[in-house]
Amino acid sequence: MELKGNKGEWSEIYIFFKLLSDGKVYAADKDMKKIRDKFLNIIRIIREEIKGKKYSYYTGEKIKIKLNENEIATVDCSKISNYKNKVWDMIVSSTETTFTNKDVTDFLESLNITKLKSPAEKSNDFFGGTQDIVLETQDYRSGINQIMGFSCKSDIDAGATLFNASGDNTNFEFKVTGKISEKIMEEFNSLVNSQGHTAVGKRMKFLRDKNLDVEFINPVGDIARENLITCCGTEMPKIIGGMLKYYFYECRGEKTDVKDCLNYLAANDFAGYEFKNNYDTYRVRIENLLYSMFTGLRFGKKWNGRSDVNGGYIVVKKDGDVVAYHSCIADEFKDFLLEKLRFETPSCTRHKCMEIYKKDGEYFIKFPLQFRFSIKTSGKVRYDDFKENVLYVADNNDI
Repeated sequence: MELKGNKGEWSEIYIFFKLLSDGKVYAADKDMKKIRDKFLNIIRIIREEIKGKKYSYYTGEKIKIKLNENEIATVDCSKISNYKNKVWDMIVSSTETTFTNKDVTDFLESLNITKLKSPAEKSNDFFGGTQDIVLETQDYRSGINQIMGFSCKSDIDAGATLFNASGDNTNFEFKVTGKISEKIMEEFNSLVNSQGHTAVGKRMKFLRDKNLDVEFINPVGDIARENLITCCGTEMPKIIGGMLKYYFYECRGEKTDVKDCLNYLAANDFAGYEFKNNYDTYRVRIENLLYSMFTGLRFGKKWNGRSDVNGGYIVVKKDGDVVAYHSCIADEFKDFLLEKLRFETPSCTRHKCMEIYKKDGEYFIKFPLQFRFSIKTSGKVRYDDFKENVLYVADNNDI
């Protein structure tokens, strides 16, 4: 058997070995620093590569392996730790897109692991609809055991979104105000970039140059509006409207972190709180929104306000350590989401947005909502200088 994969796929095996040998995973703060007094004890790791064949790997000095609750083998924890180091060396030293190691793959086969990615079965019980690693954990505070699914994928800043645009479900309508005409509308809608795609920056600059402004009206979808109110109160649609105005109109769709819009929201008081020092009020609302998106909030179907997931992210740090962001430790997780998310513009053609249209004699435009993670890697990972670089592992969540 030859298992061949890329850095992200081998990272899942590294995480498997690391958690199995450590027997616990620590929570992290917004800067990915380990919180020493907050952790989950790991009872076992569960893999089900083939439906109906559930392998459980129990932590301890002797790793017990069970197939459907029947013990079939044991292996020394020190051996797991040794192969963990071999996998890490593979990851940080490889210059190939995909790579393998016969010694490692033979050892994996002895553990009944025949795939780098597991489980393959889709499950809506975990974040994102799929889970890359499933753990039975024990909470350090309550002692309660719980099975949790964590998401593990590489290159978080290139591929992971918390919340994807989904047509009109995630569009927000704004009224264009000022001296506008059909001629201006047509000129605006004709602005494209060199590839023929919607030129968001040019269009926003055009609006400002024409002394035109935008005024938030409502989410396009009724379900989106209802879900936002369920999430954070009647003011939440206006808060989202303010965030989108800041990103598109004020920042012209250029890179904007979610946290950057807080001062703008507070200064303009989009929710109409009408009291001073409202920064923290807006911060709490946005953190609750992001957390709700993580735990199941969507705009295409009615949401009951309950969490649909109990897992989180596993992150591999530059020194090979592994930390977690999970729903059991909500405050640190919310800080992480606020700190690491940015706005993103999806395909305007696909999602039918960023064009001015006329309705009942007035002019309107739709702004789309999408959040992507922005965690910076510092370059290509190499064996000799991996301490200066980062390999990130997280999830991509599709609506």
